[in-house]
Amino acid sequence: MIAKLFIAGAVALLATAGQAATIDFEAQKIDDFGYQSYDFTENGFRVTLAPTSIFGMYLINDPAKNLGMCGPGCASNGTTAYYGLNETSVSISHAGGDLFSLTSIDAAQTFLRLDRPLTLTLTGMQAGRNIETSIFVDPNSAARFSTFSFANLVNLSFLTISGGIDFPEFALDNVVLSTSAVPEPASWAMMISGFAVVGGLMRRGRSSKARANYV
Repeated sequence: MIAKLFIAGAVALLATAGQAATIDFEAQKIDDFGYQSYDFTENGFRVTLAPTSIFGMYLINDPAKNLGMCGPGCASNGTTAYYGLNETSVSISHAGGDLFSLTSIDAAQTFLRLDRPLTLTLTGMQAGRNIETSIFVDPNSAARFSTFSFANLVNLSFLTISGGIDFPEFALDNVVLSTSAVPEPASWAMMISGFAVVGGLMRRGRSSKARANYV
């Protein structure tokens, strides 16, 4: 009975860590430049797009339909995406205040044919402290959307994605987030120890039955 209860609890723990949501910007209908912050909620997450200087702008659209806004050309994956023009940032939090984790993002350098790399800084608030991850992709590869995965941006209360100092422009799409907190290492250790205890009890039970049958 104890083994069944423990296994059921472990399954529930693993299940809560696997629920995912994707912010793909498809529901947003902004096809223009922006000089002020813009907020929206998608799949349970609040997203804030903001210029980080007086020169900052943002743009959400399919650049193939609005080439005049994105000259001489912008990276495109064929769907609506976020395009940062100059200094901008994307900030994400869970609408219900829950902790969350970042699984992956699709990103590229905004402008084509300008020989610029993709530089991104991802800053998350984790247990009251900032953790930071950087991305650098050389100009030859930066013009295409690529998927970047993350293992350390877990149990966050807040996440900000911004461009680099020298090359701040970036395009962003398909932000995949885990809506439940990833179990802490201590939780995994406790679960593994519990499996060991349950295994020992089960072996002991089989051994007792074997002796009883022999007698």
